[in-house]
Amino acid sequence: MGHPFRSIGYLIFAFLLVLYGLPRLPFLAEKNEAVVFSAIWIGFALLIIGVHLYQIIREREGQDTVSSLVAPQREQAKKRTQFDYE
Repeated sequence: MGHPFRSIGYLIFAFLLVLYGLPRLPFLAEKNEAVVFSAIWIGFALLIIGVHLYQIIREREGQDTVSSLVAPQREQAKKRTQFDYE
């Protein structure tokens, strides 16, 4: 599967990075470049947070479905009487 602790660690790191950087971003600056940079930075940070949340949720849902999908395949493999030669 994956590494849920790594995803949780990266998610916490991304939240801390947003909390640290948000007050320092110039959203109301007079230069358009600064405002565009701030918007893009927040967009990427939210994208990273969303990806890690999705991965954590997918891994939790996958734990329930994997066992129900793997068990029938193992039973079918046990019932074979001939080997498949390639």
